[in-house]
Amino acid sequence: MSSENVIKIKEEFDLELQKEWEKFEKISNINFFQTFKWQKYWYERCGNKRKIIISLFYKKKELVAIFPLNIKKQYYIDILNWNGFPFSDYNQPIIKINQSLNPKDFEFLISEIFSKYKFDNVHLINCIISNYLNNSKFISNKASKIIFNNNNSDNLIINYLKKKIIYEENRLKKKFILEINIDSNNEKEKILNFFITEKYKQLERTRAWNYLAFKEYKKYIYDLLEFDQQNLCFSCLKIDKKIISSHIGYKFDNCYYYIFPVYDLKYKKYSPGNILLSRLIENYKDNNFHAFDFTVGNELYKNKLSNFVTHTYEYIAYTRFLGIFYYLKIKLKKMIKILIFKKKL
Repeated sequence: MSSENVIKIKEEFDLELQKEWEKFEKISNINFFQTFKWQKYWYERCGNKRKIIISLFYKKKELVAIFPLNIKKQYYIDILNWNGFPFSDYNQPIIKINQSLNPKDFEFLISEIFSKYKFDNVHLINCIISNYLNNSKFISNKASKIIFNNNNSDNLIINYLKKKIIYEENRLKKKFILEINIDSNNEKEKILNFFITEKYKQLERTRAWNYLAFKEYKKYIYDLLEFDQQNLCFSCLKIDKKIISSHIGYKFDNCYYYIFPVYDLKYKKYSPGNILLSRLIENYKDNNFHAFDFTVGNELYKNKLSNFVTHTYEYIAYTRFLGIFYYLKIKLKKMIKILIFKKKL
């Protein structure tokens, strides 16, 4: 295999890589998180403390895949993982159309990287493509979306949601001047500041991991103002010119990604988040998008509002003795999660 396969590694997002990557995007099936511009944007805000290892996989001198990877340090453990944490909901190699990778290809890739850069573990999370992974993979999450024009099921979802929010929308209209703005670039700074303020409070309130408490992750969010005029969408619901719910999402390849929703808790009884969500879904269906992608997560509303559900996979392996402890920790957490889930059934 090694005589036919070659791995070339890039340690920076330079112009040479950009030309090859963006050319390769046009002959590959990817999502927004695998574009060069998103990967570079993430790296410049969040990844500069990690060793970037962009691995280009060639078979018989033909580029067939790009793996956007890095090595991060967690205490004394060096871990090979995907670029993008915590903002890349879908992770995958960029694979040329009509090409595929198998477990032997992946083993070759890892051995080639390991020969140049030592690491203790390989830990790949939210893998949307998994045929190249061996038996060390396991299901880690759900991914949900609405496929539009899918046997009329999308219309049933839209009508179900409209019935849920029409009463709340009318209540708001009786008390306030209601305004809903979709893809409102002239208000994106207000929307972004609202998101940072309310999401921070929400994460603290729910005792979830507060990524906005970290300088680099907060910068990733704030710099979305200037990141991508074409693919970013800033939307909001306002009463008397005050924002009470908002969403920041991505548009790419005729698909809308529902990424950063938030609402003001003081107006929870009016379901402002659901009202805005309903309008977003209708808008992108009316604009002939192929899908409305909720991405990963087991939230109840995603299950109710989706007509397509798949799984993402997680892969964990150790390459050196020190990595055994991290490997066992991840495996134990997975077992506990499964036991808790079975107990609830």
